[in-house]
Amino acid sequence: MGSTGRSIGLSLVVLAVAAGAAVTVAMASQGPAADDPEAPAQRSPTASITGSGRLAGPSALLPNLRSVAAADLQVQRTATGRLLRFSASLANLGPGPLLLRPRPSGGGCPREQHPAAQVLYGDDNEDGTFQPEQDLPGRSRQAGCMLAHPTHDHWHFDAMAGYSLRSPTTGERLATRRKVSFCLRDNQRVQGVQSLVRREHFGECSRAGPQGISPGWMDTYLWDLPGQTLRLPGGLGRQVLCLDLTADPRDLLAETDESDNSTSITVVVTDVVVQLGPPGRCAAA
Repeated sequence: MGSTGRSIGLSLVVLAVAAGAAVTVAMASQGPAADDPEAPAQRSPTASITGSGRLAGPSALLPNLRSVAAADLQVQRTATGRLLRFSASLANLGPGPLLLRPRPSGGGCPREQHPAAQVLYGDDNEDGTFQPEQDLPGRSRQAGCMLAHPTHDHWHFDAMAGYSLRSPTTGERLATRRKVSFCLRDNQRVQGVQSLVRREHFGECSRAGPQGISPGWMDTYLWDLPGQTLRLPGGLGRQVLCLDLTADPRDLLAETDESDNSTSITVVVTDVVVQLGPPGRCAAA
């Protein structure tokens, strides 16, 4: 997505709500829900990655993806009900870039899609930091599928994010998007995170081109884009809900940490007005 022109911090995010107030919300971490039928039986990278997050053998600089708490919350009334709209961002806090390249065949992708390979950068000078002019891409691994998005007019990596609404009392999922696809690129810097990548490196999402997120950068999808919605439960009374966002929900990508990909916030919806609820109520699914 195009840059929003805003600087968003990772651990604290200011959200604008319908009432017009600004509220600071801390990110909360949670793992993928155990009842997700699309979750893999085991995390795909673990066979080749040590407990420190590095590849066994030559050192590699891996990304670390996190969902930033949803922003720009609003309710849209439609002919079939109400939609909760929101902006969502994926941040890379790892030492290495997330780099995905299309592959011509293999991978078991659906028709009219093509497989993707995650390219891992080597830490050539063994300093633990990505040096754009020194550290070079090395080995690659199969990492899911790419598709032509029907309304965004470019190619996306499938299953890059997952969105859901759940009850804070029962934990029941009330609305779910398990496989949200993204065109991965550098939109804006993550506030407070140092990176030697000074300008946008990833920006195009063509059929045959690479896409990704540089260390210390984030990719933002604004609230008014297709797919940035979840259907609200029926009824117009006051509803308290948990809005959960998860990066890489099917664990297709190799990362330094697989346990910090999710964030949750509490939202209070009354008819077409949405406000933030108590920060700690939805800290864990």
